Amino acid sequence: MEHKKVKLFLSFVVAFLILSSHCNINAQKDTITYRAQVWVDKTDMERYGGEADFKRNLKKMFANTNRFWNESKNKFKYYFKFVPVEELYVYDIKGDKDKYEDFRRMAFGEMDTTRADFILFLALDAKNGGLSCGGGGKSGQSVVMCYTKANHNIFTDALYPNQGTYSNLGHEYGHVLGATDLYQYMIAAEDNPISHEKLFPGKCNMGTGFGEWSDYCSALFNYTAKMKQLDKNLGQNIFPKELVIKVKKNGKLAKNVKVSLYGTRAGGRYNKRDVYPEPYRVYTTDRKGEVRLNNLYKLYHPDSNDPNIPPKTPKDLFPYSYWFSFIVEASDGNNKDFSWIPDIELQKYYLLTENDEYTVTLNL
Repeated sequence: MEHKKVKLFLSFVVAFLILSSHCNINAQKDTITYRAQVWVDKTDMERYGGEADFKRNLKKMFANTNRFWNESKNKFKYYFKFVPVEELYVYDIKGDKDKYEDFRRMAFGEMDTTRADFILFLALDAKNGGLSCGGGGKSGQSVVMCYTKANHNIFTDALYPNQGTYSNLGHEYGHVLGATDLYQYMIAAEDNPISHEKLFPGKCNMGTGFGEWSDYCSALFNYTAKMKQLDKNLGQNIFPKELVIKVKKNGKLAKNVKVSLYGTRAGGRYNKRDVYPEPYRVYTTDRKGEVRLNNLYKLYHPDSNDPNIPPKTPKDLFPYSYWFSFIVEASDGNNKDFSWIPDIELQKYYLLTENDEYTVTLNL
């Protein structure tokens, strides 16, 4: 019995030391605060107990979101804190659920950026549930949208650290700071007709795991931390200037080797997430055994009239009109080698190193 007490005491001490260490680490970081203007329907708020109760529970939910953000495994330079502004924006759909859409559109109008940094739009008696985030507000703000049915309580659906509305909102706040959905990068081997290999971008709160931020997200959030509204040219600014593809044959750089880029596309109504089977670009290595590409943002974000992209009509076979990754194929007769190049890998590399040149080497 005495041995069990000692073991229990030691377990408590270890847990306390870990928690104290974690608190000390966060205490040493500068805090970056993001203020949310919260929109809620009048009747929805009353169903949640009225304004005072709603505000109190809202603050608790935000506190849990902050725990989720900062206690998830990360490489943050800052402590990220999300808070609701004191004054709610109370709208009134007057019992007509279709009018949620009218007020949602209004949330993308002008916002006083001296009082708030982004908008959390709540529709708590919606016909269908779901969370999302949209950019492009008139004042540069992002709008996080949370739709739930009346029988779902956003404040009590889960206790920390279990997954619930508070953590799902944390995912959406990742979009507010510029992150993309990492699940769109997941490609099954059977959906890759080129190299027949799967692609998994790693575990992350942005859709491929829970309780962990990827190195891409950590690097990006450290970069965008002080942008209360994202820079309009953020996407262009976080790519290296040049992608260098080197091809070696028998250990030496080889000229006149065919290099093909095959894009991966998001899943949509008419297609899975997959590798598109037609090459988007085809090159030949120069006398140095290299292919050098610049304007990398444009490479992943083709114009609608660019050649070799999937059709958008009569069926949209290119959701978001955006290549999430490329498979680079070097081929010389029957000899082939492949490499994945997700755009987030280029971005992470640039954010961590500030090196303007990203190099991939393939071996035949």
